[in-house]
Amino acid sequence: MNGEDIRKIVGASVREARIAKGLTQEQLAELIKKEVGTINRIETGKNFVNSETFAQLCNALEVSPPVLLIAKPQIMLKDHIDYMNSITQLLQTFPQDNLKDVYKMILLLNKYFT
Repeated sequence: MNGEDIRKIVGASVREARIAKGLTQEQLAELIKKEVGTINRIETGKNFVNSETFAQLCNALEVSPPVLLIAKPQIMLKDHIDYMNSITQLLQTFPQDNLKDVYKMILLLNKYFT
């Protein structure tokens, strides 16, 4: 994986989250006070975001940061975004020494559902 791959993952995730939220590029640009071209370049993976823009995107799209860092092959639905946010928040409450066990359970579930 390289920087271009990461830009494309974040861009695709921003696009999917924007569409799932029912926003146009223009509306998202207005929400985060950026130019429409900036949103387009982010979504196409041509530009990467700095931490401030990343935070603004997360807030405007109502997602936690990990959601925009995950490569997703299908369009995210609002319910998926809500579940991802809830799971991320829940994981933050687990004791550090139990996270490996939780991870192993998720891997098992993944094998079961795929």
